[in-house]
Amino acid sequence: MMLSSLLQRAAAASLPSAPAPQAAVEAGGVTGGPPPQLYAEEQLCRPEIVGRHAELPGIVRDLVEAGSADARVRLVRGMLHAIGFEWLGYGAVSYVRGQSWPLSFFTSYANPQWARRYFAQRHYEVDARHHEAPASSLPLLWDTDQMEAALTGPDPHARRRRFVEDLRASGIRSGLFFRLASPTHVNEHTLISLTSSAPSRGWITEGVVGQSLVLGLSVHEYLSRHARVPAAPPAARAEMSGMSPTQQYILEHLLQGRSDKEIAYRLQLSSHTVDYHMRQLRRRFAVRNRVQLVNAATQSQLGESNFGSISQLSAL
Repeated sequence: MMLSSLLQRAAAASLPSAPAPQAAVEAGGVTGGPPPQLYAEEQLCRPEIVGRHAELPGIVRDLVEAGSADARVRLVRGMLHAIGFEWLGYGAVSYVRGQSWPLSFFTSYANPQWARRYFAQRHYEVDARHHEAPASSLPLLWDTDQMEAALTGPDPHARRRRFVEDLRASGIRSGLFFRLASPTHVNEHTLISLTSSAPSRGWITEGVVGQSLVLGLSVHEYLSRHARVPAAPPAARAEMSGMSPTQQYILEHLLQGRSDKEIAYRLQLSSHTVDYHMRQLRRRFAVRNRVQLVNAATQSQLGESNFGSISQLSAL
């Protein structure tokens, strides 16, 4: 029942993400461009969900109610170890003409060595799991021995072999990988990867798969519905001072073109609460209507991201 509920909720949730660079699209493939946007627990802000925690699925509720970023990291890592995994990777990707373009990546639960190698070496360009995993929540089970055995045919610059070698060098030998289609962007998917140092995928039983899906979907709901990185560059922080996390979150959704009804659903707020905060935002920006509010917020550059960059992986 919990898994079915999480799957239904996941179908309506998506990550905020930057569009794939137009130059890459026009060139017919992903051959260059900026690295993905990186973010961690310490950067997240969470809107108030007063009196609504009891309605959340168990793990999601535990994450929302955890007292600190460290507590949430310990919680997720504890659940990973209980299942048999050690790390969890979570990010958004855009598929452009058959190739994957990483948009964002959450670093807090991931293997830091692998995250650093994966993006620095652009392993996503040769990661076959992107194409082998069904475009649904059904998982792909894999191990490095299987990957190595599949290394047939041309391998320019030995990139696919380096991919497998770097997995092993990072302590990763097996795992479970699945993706969720975005309900709002046709070519975008959320990727969730649970990984282990166990040498074979044979240990990943049907029961482990079920528990992994529950954990992965719970993390997805927490990050896509109940947490966001505040979208505020330094120049805009003075403008945002005094705004509550809920108002920042509502404004972010407004700038993404969502209606009040959609915002209320995604934030699990009543329509009256959203309307109240909209009035407060119009007053703050000294505007009269929704269009003027969007224009004023855009001019203040509130829509820019303060996600990290690939260089921050060296600090993981």
